[in-house]
Amino acid sequence: MLWILSALFFVGLAAREILGATNFFRPRPIHVPYLVGVIALAVVCAWPPISKWRFEKFLSAKATELTELTGRPEHARGRRASVHCNSFFDTVFDSNVMAIGHANFETGEIVLQYLWCDKLKSFLDHPQRADQDEIISLNVFTHEAMHVRGERNEALTECQAVQRNYRAAKLLGVPDDIAKKSARRYFDVYYKMRGDAGGMAGAYFSNECAPGKAMDEGLPDSTWVL
Repeated sequence: MLWILSALFFVGLAAREILGATNFFRPRPIHVPYLVGVIALAVVCAWPPISKWRFEKFLSAKATELTELTGRPEHARGRRASVHCNSFFDTVFDSNVMAIGHANFETGEIVLQYLWCDKLKSFLDHPQRADQDEIISLNVFTHEAMHVRGERNEALTECQAVQRNYRAAKLLGVPDDIAKKSARRYFDVYYKMRGDAGGMAGAYFSNECAPGKAMDEGLPDSTWVL
């Protein structure tokens, strides 16, 4: 919001400079360096919210595509995913502030908390050197997309995400070999850490989430088939 207000402020200064030159009674010449400067500042202030909006639209389209590819239950068909990246203030006033991501089962809205959209963007910008949080951010995206698909049980949702992280990474434009490595890294290391941690984190883990076990969906591009 502050970026938008700042951009509007500089647009107003530019408009005032232009209108001053068209004043019938007391026209004044346009000070070109000043006009160029305030227009440049308006563009600089407008870019962050525009960039954020574009990234949200990109994620929304890919999340919707990911859910359509997975064969939704009938009650969830036709529901589009809509991704929103929380600002710092959005996160502070979010009723699910303790969750790094959450989804609305009825509307299809996916919310990624402050910094986690940035982590996902960083992952997509340099997937070949992604760190732990950046790989986890991919799974958060996939996990919440599975909620939009219609699943509410967290362990099942997480296992569906684990099996589709490679698919999600490919949809987001990650090179094939790196998409495979990142998906496997999450399953082999970070997913297993949930089981070891127990408690709330453990609610997302199941021993049945493994090749040939009860939660194995037999997907041709499943993370563990790779």
